[in-house]
Amino acid sequence: MNLKYLLIILIAGKLSSQKISGKILTEKKEPVSDARIGISNEDIGGITDKDGNYSIDISTVESSKILKVVVNGYEPFQIKLSDFAALKNHSIFLKEKSMNIEEVHIIPKKYVAKNFGTKNSKRVYCGYNSEDVNKIFQEYAIKVRNNKKLKIKKINVELSSVALEKPALLIFDVQNSINDYPGTSVVNETLKLTISNENIQNNRISLDVSDKNIWLNEDFFISVRISEDFKGKMYFGGNIFAFSKSTYFRNYFGEWKKYSSGEPSINVDVLVEK
Repeated sequence: MNLKYLLIILIAGKLSSQKISGKILTEKKEPVSDARIGISNEDIGGITDKDGNYSIDISTVESSKILKVVVNGYEPFQIKLSDFAALKNHSIFLKEKSMNIEEVHIIPKKYVAKNFGTKNSKRVYCGYNSEDVNKIFQEYAIKVRNNKKLKIKKINVELSSVALEKPALLIFDVQNSINDYPGTSVVNETLKLTISNENIQNNRISLDVSDKNIWLNEDFFISVRISEDFKGKMYFGGNIFAFSKSTYFRNYFGEWKKYSSGEPSINVDVLVEK
């Protein structure tokens, strides 16, 4: 057999049985926690712990696929899987994005407070159970239709039921719309909220983002996911027979999927231009 083809077969065989571990760090060598590392358009990946450590099983992944890391506030990292697997050191260093933030002046008389999304908390719709490992890595999103200038003040989730065994970390994002699906983040940092049983008021959890300067003038998506160390149960309320709305969901960096005729109870408080 030609030596060239033998080497290709050996490399492919090694890749098909490989588990990769490493760290995700900033350029200053600071750990990046709760960062997702995964295979583009595949339901395969991992999430870093508080020290930036990750582990990802690529046993069933084609070597030609793309491995990626996307963290708000940093330049996206991506590399061909076979090239990454061949490296001796699998630590990933993220480069901070250069942000040009324009100052926005609000004239109170021109804006009005509104809420967009779903508020129903009486009916269980979707959520997380630490005993069901497959769903821990699922991310849910809703679409907000918009054609006016607005600023997001709060992101809210209405809970149907919750029983936490320890404080839980939720990670939110605001994304633009690409082909009617969640696209890229419009936020300059990771939006996190730690909650416990004691600080959940009226079955609602809220993240105040009024200081994040999130302005939009087109359709957008609000997404939420849970940290991988989640312990307990947390179920979102929702509208099951809302035929004009849809639920968007994915695992890791898998393709976004859409379930029509329903929406989880995720909503946003905004200031919108009259």
